[in-house]
Amino acid sequence: MNSLVSIIIPTYNRSKDLKRALQSVFDQTFTNWEVLIVDNHSVDDTDKLVKSFSDPRIKLFKIHNEGVIAASRNLGLKHALGEYIAF
Repeated sequence: MNSLVSIIIPTYNRSKDLKRALQSVFDQTFTNWEVLIVDNHSVDDTDKLVKSFSDPRIKLFKIHNEGVIAASRNLGLKHALGEYIAF
């Protein structure tokens, strides 16, 4: 299976959990993936954390989702290139 998997991660001020989630993706044996992080303008160190992974397969998007988590997921879906989607 060489199909691209798009992993969509909505987040807001959860950099510690985001770090664990990203590390979990990197720990997998399957490597044909992209991660789309959709951030609701966090005020913690989310941006710095994402940059620290320094991997072009990780993409960061910003949104004001007004508390509607589906808006974040939909933005991720809009930009996803994968044949398969994982939330």
